[in-house]
Amino acid sequence: MANDEEPAESDEDKKNDQWLKENYIDLIQDYPNHWIAVADRQVICKGISKRAVEAEARRLAPDRTFSFYFIEPSDIMP
Repeated sequence: MANDEEPAESDEDKKNDQWLKENYIDLIQDYPNHWIAVADRQVICKGISKRAVEAEARRLAPDRTFSFYFIEPSDIMP
């Protein structure tokens, strides 16, 4: 594999991606301008710094696969 290639996405990452799509409206209302870590299709931690969220996710779920997402704010928020 060349150094510039992204690592293959795991099945768990794909499930988390699908969950994110299905729940995005709720997520932009609950976590605008935040990084979230998702494991097993649930938010396990959030924060404004990706580095801090990564560290917290590793502390909370050292043996689980998690995905990181930045939730953009939206003008559809109430």
